[in-house]
Amino acid sequence: MRWVTATVVLLAALVGVGVAQVKVEKVNYHGWKNTVKISNGLIEVYVTTDVGPRIIDIRPVGGNNIFYVRKDEVGKSGEKEFKLRGGWRPWIAPERYDTTWFPDNVPITYQRLKDGTLRFYGPKEPVSGIQKIVDVKLMPNEPCVRVTMRIRNVSRRPVTYAAWSLPVMKGGGKAIAPLDVGNVAAFAEVRRLILWSYANPTDPRFTFFNKLVIVDHAKVPAREKVIGTAKVAPTVINRRHNDEAKIGVDSKQGWVAYYHPIDRTLFVKRFFVDPKGNYPDGGCTIEIYSCQEFIEVECLSPFFTLKPGNEYAFPMEFWVFTDVPDLGTTEHEIATNLRQYLNKTRAVK
Repeated sequence: MRWVTATVVLLAALVGVGVAQVKVEKVNYHGWKNTVKISNGLIEVYVTTDVGPRIIDIRPVGGNNIFYVRKDEVGKSGEKEFKLRGGWRPWIAPERYDTTWFPDNVPITYQRLKDGTLRFYGPKEPVSGIQKIVDVKLMPNEPCVRVTMRIRNVSRRPVTYAAWSLPVMKGGGKAIAPLDVGNVAAFAEVRRLILWSYANPTDPRFTFFNKLVIVDHAKVPAREKVIGTAKVAPTVINRRHNDEAKIGVDSKQGWVAYYHPIDRTLFVKRFFVDPKGNYPDGGCTIEIYSCQEFIEVECLSPFFTLKPGNEYAFPMEFWVFTDVPDLGTTEHEIATNLRQYLNKTRAVK
C-alpha cells in the first residue's frame, strides 16, 4: 500500500460508475494547513493531520459544522498538555489522566487503502501502551461517514481498555439516547440509568421518558462557580463547575442522536454493541456530558484485552440529516419523528 504524508495533495477520486464522486483533498482549516477534506456532494468531513487523529468538522454541503470547535485552540499544535479543541476524538476508558488524557498535539501520518478508506495513525502512547488508528470512509450517495477506531497494543505487555468515541457537539441542541425496556414481568430484568456524582437528576436539562432520555443543552445553567476539586495527577487539579453534568445508559440499540433546531440538522451515530460485553462506568454503552460550552454524545465499546501487537476495532457510522423539522416535546412525538431518520441508517457490525 502507498503511504501518504500530510504534505501531499490528494487528487479527487471517482468511487464508482454511476455514483457520486468522493473527493479527497488537502486544505487549510483555520491554520491547520494539512487537513484532509473528504466530500461526496452531500456532506463534508475534515480530518486533521497537524494534530490528531481528529475529525474536526462534519457538515452538510453549504451548511454549518455540527461539531463544536474552540476558537482559541483551533489551528494550533505542539502543546505539552491535552487540549479539548473540539470535533470528534478517539479515547480509551476507564478514564485516567495518565492514559486517557494523552495529548494529541503532534503531526500524524495517513495512508489511502484500496477501497478508498483513509487510515490515520496517531502517535504511540508510552504510558497506555497503545496507538490509536482511525479509518474514515465517506459513503457515496449517502450523508454518512464510516469511522472505525482501532486500538493497537504497541507495548510488550497485555493491556485492557475500552474504546471511547467522543463527538463534541455545538451548543443549543438536544441529545437523545434510547432507554431499553426489557421483560417487565421478569424478576431480575433491569436497565441502567447512571448519573455521575456531579449530575442532579432534577436538573431541567434532563427529561427522562420511559424509552428515551433527552438532554437539552438550551437548559444548561450559566457557569457561575466551582462545586468540587480533585487531584488527578501530582501537579493537576480537576475543577468541576455548576453547569457540568454527565449521565449514561446501558442501551443495546446501538445509536445516539443530536438535533440542532436552528440549523435543522440531525446527527445520528450508529455503533457496534456487544449484548454480552462488559462495559465501563457501571455498564454504559452511551454517555452524555453537557456544560455551558458544549455537549458530547459519547459511546463506548466493551472492555477488551490485547496481547502485544494485536488491535481492537470499534466501528461506527455518523449520519447527518438536513432540513429536519422540530422533533416535538412528548416521547411519542420525538420517537415517531426520529424513527423515520433512524430507518434510513443501519445497524453497525
